[in-house]
Amino acid sequence: MYVNPTSSSAFHVHSLIEAEFLKPLVNCQQEMLFPTKKIIAPMGLNLFFPANPDPDYAELINREISLYAERFQHRRLTKIWFRGVPLTGMKAGELTELAFHTNMLFSPEFGSTGEYGFECETSDINSDSLALMKGLRFNHILLSIDAQIPPEKQHISHLLDLIDEYRFQEKRYRLDVINADPDTLTCWLEVLMRHKPNMLEIQGLEEMDESVPLSSIASQLLNYQYHLLGDRFFVPSDHALIAMRNRGNLQYTPWGLCQRQLGDWLGVGIDALGKLGNGYYQNTDQVERYKLLVSTGQLPVCFSGTYPEGKVKTRPWLLIDQLLCQHRIFVQPAKTGLTLSQPILGVVETSAAKGWLLQSTDCFELTEAGINHLPELCQQLQDC
Repeated sequence: MYVNPTSSSAFHVHSLIEAEFLKPLVNCQQEMLFPTKKIIAPMGLNLFFPANPDPDYAELINREISLYAERFQHRRLTKIWFRGVPLTGMKAGELTELAFHTNMLFSPEFGSTGEYGFECETSDINSDSLALMKGLRFNHILLSIDAQIPPEKQHISHLLDLIDEYRFQEKRYRLDVINADPDTLTCWLEVLMRHKPNMLEIQGLEEMDESVPLSSIASQLLNYQYHLLGDRFFVPSDHALIAMRNRGNLQYTPWGLCQRQLGDWLGVGIDALGKLGNGYYQNTDQVERYKLLVSTGQLPVCFSGTYPEGKVKTRPWLLIDQLLCQHRIFVQPAKTGLTLSQPILGVVETSAAKGWLLQSTDCFELTEAGINHLPELCQQLQDC
């Protein structure tokens, strides 16, 4: 958990970069996050499922969805994700009910542009679970894999072959490498690349006992025509996110990278994280508190925070977004609307002297050495 020293807010984070994004948030009233004017822009929805949910969790999360529908029913959902471990503690019938309830209250967009995703673990994968996902029209699957045990000992090829048979629009792998060694990591990359995922996310690289530079992984995967986006995502050359990056239309969120127009993400469920406008909120992780609030028609939000207005011209968190999405920092205000303050310029120039950034005509580009120091560079920018 990351605690903001300037406020009493606390958010659960999953990476050092994510902590830097949430770091400048200061407390705000919950209602400040909700727009007073009617907005018609599309939005995303994340439903969070813990490992050991309350027996009434399906009913409770349905109620919370209904509370949000009262405010946002008019907006189109272009991304819906069942996150966490939905197959661990929920029955197939409960997941089916949640999917239909969500589709009934909102207007999700299916087809080639709509993203309907399902997170799962290797222990979840079998014909029944995959048939359930396809039957409920999920078109994206995100498989979390523990890389500590070599792939041949997990019989991973059989599971990946089975996933391939169901022809999801996108299959994504999230590889947790915290407890892996470099040789085992190399084996995993070779096996996963044979199945040509639409995205590979590598978590915990900076926490490995035997450090492996991110630039080394990027170089290895470039041999397969996979490109690094942000701090841990690898996608093939023809992925839509590459085109968005090239157009400057990419944004970084705690849930990954997406198009910049998608500014709002509803987070539903216990301990869920959501984003509305210029701020974030997180639901309580206390089961009884969650049950009480939802049962009495109240949103179970325990923390809400927004970015302060005092740094409107510099906005270091926007520079971090720029650095993560495009691997460069623009120095011309006319291009981005941002002014680089003297402290920020100092960080940029010092990083260039270290070889982390390379100055070009209108920007400083991230170098191979800089890729390995992304968390440190983001932290220095945020402290300005």
